[in-house]
Amino acid sequence: MKWIEAVDRKKWRGRCLLFFLGAVTLLCFAKGVRHAELVKAHASKLDFAASGEQGGLDYAGAKSAWEENQKRDHPLEYVNWTQADGVQVSAPALGTSEECDALILCGRSDLLFPGYAVLDVEVQYGCLLSSALSGKLFGGKDTQGLMVEIQGRKLEVLDVVDSEEVFLVYEAGEQDLCTFDRAAVNCVSGEIGKTEERYQQLCGSWERMESRVLVWITQGVCFLIPCILWIFLMRYCAEMSRMERADRVEKRIWRSLLYLLLAGGVLLLIKMVRIPEDMIPAKWSDFDFWMEYGKRLGAACQVLLRSEKRIPDIPMMKEFAGALQWAAAAVAGEVAFCIKFE
Repeated sequence: MKWIEAVDRKKWRGRCLLFFLGAVTLLCFAKGVRHAELVKAHASKLDFAASGEQGGLDYAGAKSAWEENQKRDHPLEYVNWTQADGVQVSAPALGTSEECDALILCGRSDLLFPGYAVLDVEVQYGCLLSSALSGKLFGGKDTQGLMVEIQGRKLEVLDVVDSEEVFLVYEAGEQDLCTFDRAAVNCVSGEIGKTEERYQQLCGSWERMESRVLVWITQGVCFLIPCILWIFLMRYCAEMSRMERADRVEKRIWRSLLYLLLAGGVLLLIKMVRIPEDMIPAKWSDFDFWMEYGKRLGAACQVLLRSEKRIPDIPMMKEFAGALQWAAAAVAGEVAFCIKFE
């Protein structure tokens, strides 16, 4: 009797452990997917970097390109920007000052900081502060409408960006001796190639930074988790359908489940996988297209890797790291679950 009770307790402990592993794996998978979706949201635009030190634009060149863009029937939504380190900013009303990074723009600020007040070339009286800088200058985040001074210019705080980084964002003026070496362009779905070509016609042959590769990596890692479970379940059904002690009806049920899992997984894969529009050639037999696309993709990834990571890049990189960490934890939990279950 005691032996039977010990066996029952062991079974219940095993079942509780399986439930715990399943719950932890599901939680990690949900967190990984959440971070992956945020990475995807950050990569909804095209990023460019100036080709070398001589490839950037001064204020006159950036303003001229912006004016030319506005004359077009369908103007691009873009921003040329650069980051200046160690800039002194002060709050004249309180007599406080801080050293911060300055993001100097020529174009739309919402391409870098979506969800906040929008600066553009016409809005040169205002600025955005990070919450960290707002706290240091004014002692809090509720600072809209207050004034700051930077390099002799007085700017009104239009909004506060929730960030741990200490920075200020404002539109460049004629007195700003800066060189714009980065750009972000809003891309209409299905027109990636056209958008890139139109921007380079305006501002020169800037190098494309392939930020979408971060999206592909996170989506691939998150896809690996249900894929492992799918393969495990098909293998389990196949083994159960071959058991000698199972009768004919039971074997048919397991075989039917196997075919159902196989067909459902393939259909779901076809439905979910989306090939980027610029990766689809006019003819699938056009091998020159694939070679040229591979070269462009490799060059764009190299630009992404060697480029200096700046304040607008930090949110996406944090979400990318979070997606990989939670997805790795989910894979480890899933493997442990499958081994314990078997």
